Amino acid sequence: MKRSIIKTRKFFKDKINDFKEYIELSFFRRLSTRLLITLTLLSAVPLVLVILFMRSVTIDSTREIIQNQNSLIARRLANEIKSYLDTPNIILNTIRNTKDIREMNPLFQNSIINQILSDYHHVFKRIYVLDNSGRIVTSLPSQSSSENSVTRSVFEATAKDQRRYFTETIFDDAHKPFVIFSYPIIESGQLIGALAGEINIEKIWELVDEIKIGKTGYAFIINGSGQPIAHPDKNKVIDEENLLRKNIVEEIKSQYFVSRIFDSLDGKSMLGVFVYVGEFDWIITIQQPADEYIGVPSAILYYEVLAFVILVIVIAVLISSLLERRITEPINSLISGVKRYAEGNLNFRINVDRYEEIAVLAQEFNSMASSLEENQKKLRRAERLAAMSNFATLVSHEIRNPLNSMNINMKILKREIDNPSGDAEKKQKYFNLMTSEINRMDNLIKNFLMIARPPRLDFVLNDVHGILEEVILLHIENSKQQNVRIIKEFQDGKTIVNVDRDQMKQVFHNIIINALQAMPGGGELKIQTRYVKMHASLDQNAEFLRINFIDTGVGIPEDKIHDIFEVYYTMKRTGTGLGLAIARQIVEGHRGTIDVKSNVGESTTVTVSLPANAEFKIE
Repeated sequence: MKRSIIKTRKFFKDKINDFKEYIELSFFRRLSTRLLITLTLLSAVPLVLVILFMRSVTIDSTREIIQNQNSLIARRLANEIKSYLDTPNIILNTIRNTKDIREMNPLFQNSIINQILSDYHHVFKRIYVLDNSGRIVTSLPSQSSSENSVTRSVFEATAKDQRRYFTETIFDDAHKPFVIFSYPIIESGQLIGALAGEINIEKIWELVDEIKIGKTGYAFIINGSGQPIAHPDKNKVIDEENLLRKNIVEEIKSQYFVSRIFDSLDGKSMLGVFVYVGEFDWIITIQQPADEYIGVPSAILYYEVLAFVILVIVIAVLISSLLERRITEPINSLISGVKRYAEGNLNFRINVDRYEEIAVLAQEFNSMASSLEENQKKLRRAERLAAMSNFATLVSHEIRNPLNSMNINMKILKREIDNPSGDAEKKQKYFNLMTSEINRMDNLIKNFLMIARPPRLDFVLNDVHGILEEVILLHIENSKQQNVRIIKEFQDGKTIVNVDRDQMKQVFHNIIINALQAMPGGGELKIQTRYVKMHASLDQNAEFLRINFIDTGVGIPEDKIHDIFEVYYTMKRTGTGLGLAIARQIVEGHRGTIDVKSNVGESTTVTVSLPANAEFKIE
């Protein structure tokens, strides 16, 4: 029995040895196996380095990384809050200086406040105007009786320093938070009232609630007096609970940005990042328990290990490339040849002498390159013909309009010439118009080049009304034939603006053509001009001349309106897609803007805004 067991053991031992020998002969002779062994050996070196590096990682370095991450979050939150509050801040600060507000006329105030609330209903809860005694003159929506004490205190705080005043967080009857921005209304150096707006800060609360740091870290906002503005625990805001020690608040306000470990009011050690938003006197706080971030090194080390693994792979690839050079060399030659084909060098031919399969593949690629080279020549010829056809279409379209205008004016001129008592001045006028159109056709050819390069503009002081009158005169006959009435609502007096006369004439011409084509069954084209205040790059309140072209045509679908200024984009069967593209390029060359608003089936408004007092230097 014992001898039988020994034989059985010897049998299995021999079989295992045979299997090991087979594995060694078949497995370890493979190149991939040798590369795997090499990679395994190389992995041992970085792993040792990782272990040594783990010992060198300290809590201070981890804290610095966490602080940097939290700093980015705090700064981003501060920027988002500032961006959100800038809107009501700019709006209220702007309209308080308007004539409608300063005249303290409730009717005019209602109108402008209604417009603001309509456009920014998601920001404002209410806007109201107080007189110099603190009494509400205008309020939209109307106030409740419980708000008298709040509005009174807001006015007193605003009147005290005669500057912008912000309140702490206030809750309405539905327990929704808001703050009040109040601005003094001053006339001839005297305080005549205040303009206040209730700003919805639910969005700010949502931003704060979304920030989670680690397991229990979070963000909150307080004002410069230490009162809470937003906090994940809403009861702290309602109870106006102090969240930071007074000395920390003063330190933050003096330095604007603080990152440090501090003791919270309940005695816990916290890692905090603070950003002071001085414009609104708010402090953004990101805090995390200090004992939490100590566990972060494992995450940091994970990325460091990953970096070492990548390093190992790179080293292994380099070594394997040396080992397999003789095998991969013809493949690399093939890849290099394919890349040269991809770069357009179809005259190149791949030459592989060894490895039959790869040589056959190289021959196939060479044959493909020859075929592609021939097809490329045919394609270039076809592209040239297509470009010539496209250019001819564009030219014929753009020249057809001035030719039609000239044809009409020539008929009128012939009628005047045939009339013995014809007005000589009128004849001269139509003759000049035809001469102008001939010159404009010459300029149309140049417009195609504007698509490829910015136009060179010749800025001269011109009366925009005069330019509009000339363009309208060119289209008056066409408009009458289409039963389209052109209405002019021009700003009083001359509108002298520094523009290139011919180029702006082209802009207005293209816009009017599009408007007339949008009203095949007749309608009304209203052209308005007025001066407005707009934001410019170097001036927050720059003066612009705004020209509105309002037609009662078919309108533009909402999903198409963003594409109409693109080159060659058109919704008309015979359109070229150049008219509005050229118009935008010319207007932007004048540092102005062109916009389109449309209601399908009702109207379309094209607005051109030009800087009124700009001086241009031709570069």
